[in-house]
Amino acid sequence: MNDCDCTSKQCYKEAFVLKVYSSDGCPVIVGGFCPVGKTYEAEQAYLGISKFKLGLTKDNFLIDYTLAEAITDLSPKWIKLVGASISIPGVHKRTGGIIGDPFEKNQSAKGDIQELDERLFLIALPGGPGVAYIGSYDFGNVLMNIIKKRNMEQNRMVQEVLKLLNQNTKQYLVVVDGSGEDMTGGIYISDAMGIRYETI
Repeated sequence: MNDCDCTSKQCYKEAFVLKVYSSDGCPVIVGGFCPVGKTYEAEQAYLGISKFKLGLTKDNFLIDYTLAEAITDLSPKWIKLVGASISIPGVHKRTGGIIGDPFEKNQSAKGDIQELDERLFLIALPGGPGVAYIGSYDFGNVLMNIIKKRNMEQNRMVQEVLKLLNQNTKQYLVVVDGSGEDMTGGIYISDAMGIRYETI
């Protein structure tokens, strides 16, 4: 048994991703970074999404807020980076994607590059996709410029972001909003085990 009690995000070397349904039938994808040997435990914790009603509102802010609150409730204390994507029918504007430290105060995407720990960066812009990666601040600026090109079709933008990530880092997490017209939400992860993803 690998009991990691460290608080440094630098010990978070494994990534996990899973798909689960809320108690009211909304598909939710959860992914994140966890300590080595904790992947199964992390996945088991987030299967608890099935006990939450998450599709009660169509309000953009409340969708993300409700999802974030559920993720915080379920997160083991050793999780420092997690993302989630949810699909709620009848929502028209792009929403339903969160990423960050589950124990920090919930807030809307700031639209900048945040250094969560040494070489661990987070990019969260309104409308997404949200990205966390191990790398450099300068590389984050390159990613930001692609994400800010709002004239680019969403799936093409995500593929461009993934291509750049795969060329520049071995560990990342990408969250795509799951609610809104023409949204195909999902989470893409990479670690020493390779690239995996789940889509709605």
